[in-house]
Parts: sequence; structure tokens; C-alpha cells
Amino acid sequence: MQFTEPEYSFYSTETSAVRPQLVTLAMGCFWKPDALFGGQEGVLQTAVGYAGGDSDAPTYWNLGQHLETVQLVTDPATISFEQLLDLFFSNHSPGKLPWKRQYTSAIFCHSEEQEAAARQRIATEEQKRNQPLHTLVLPFQHFYFAEARHQKWYLQRHHALRQELELTHPNLPRFYQTTTAARLNAYLAGFWPREKLEQLLPNLTLTAEAIQLLLSSTPAKTQIYCS
Repeated sequence: MQFTEPEYSFYSTETSAVRPQLVTLAMGCFWKPDALFGGQEGVLQTAVGYAGGDSDAPTYWNLGQHLETVQLVTDPATISFEQLLDLFFSNHSPGKLPWKRQYTSAIFCHSEEQEAAARQRIATEEQKRNQPLHTLVLPFQHFYFAEARHQKWYLQRHHALRQELELTHPNLPRFYQTTTAARLNAYLAGFWPREKLEQLLPNLTLTAEAIQLLLSSTPAKTQIYCS
């Protein structure tokens, strides 16, 4: 494989003393995986978007050959690529053929090490499940960020909370790029425990109303409905 230098784009590379690792995965959909990974210690930032096709500037309604993808910036000293693969393989169904190209399972590799780990893990999973998997292993080329409405979906769809966040974070798109937003999105999707939310709240610049809305929210079920 030919590997492309990681594109951190709007991501911060100053959130860890260790050089962050970029991880790009396709799991058949992207809202739930974004929330799943956003609740993991060592995952610093997340975004959803499109990768794997040959067209420029894909959109949700015009994806071409691109896949729905989640991209992560992680601290490899806290969470390893192998641990991320644990979550990847246990939270979607790579043994099923996707009914549409955009829902294909794939691992986009940023290095030889990621490629080797991905191929080894697929071989292990196929032996364990006694079936072939349809997960593609592809060299990372480019990640196109999905439209703003798709980022941090569970956090955005809580409209009352969004209105409160606008009071303390006028630039919400920038806020959605933070670790805090990843954790809040994970909580609302059911992938981050309430006790950790309560520990985080005193350190956040939120209105009392926003805090009450978070604490009174009922997280969604944690099952991922991906192909």
C-alpha cells in the first residue's frame, strides 16, 4: 500500500504529550460509531464524513463511491489501535454484504502498522466466526467532512440543550470538534456513564439550564444499528 501523510485538518495536535494517532473506520453508518468512539478514554476528537471514493466534494445525497466513515484522533498511549479494532468488530456486522456501497465495512490505513494489525485481526475474526468478512482494508487517501448537521448527531438533536449551548459557545461547529462535545454526544447516545458526566460538569462552561437538561436526559439505547 501507498500511505498518505495524516491529514489533521481542523483537529488539534496539542491535546496530548504523545503524537496523536489518526484512525479512519467505516462501520455501515456513522452517527452511532461517532458516539461509541467519542465515549472512549484516549479518543480526543471525532468527526463523521466520507472516504474511499474517487469523486471530489461528496455530499450525503451524492456520495458516489464513498463510504460513511468516522475519523478519530486518539492518544495511542491511552488507547491502542488494537483496542479500537475491538470496538470496531464488536459493534457492526462485517459478515453481511452491504446493501449499498456507502454502508461498506472498511479500515482505512494510515501506516504499515495499521495495515498489518487490520489484516491480522480480520484473519482472527474470520477464524473465530467461521465465516468470511467483508471488511475492506484500504490505504487512507482523503477524508471529506460530512455536513454540519451530521456532526455530534445526538448532541445536536437535543434542541433545547443546543439552544443553551449557543449561549456559552457561540461557535458551535468549533465546539463540536472538542473532546467535551465527543463525551456529551456519547452520553446522550448511551455510550458514556452518568458518573463520568457528573465528574466533568464542574469543569464545563455551561448554563445551569444546560446542566439540568443533560442530567435529566434519558440516554439512547447503546445498540448500533449498522449493516
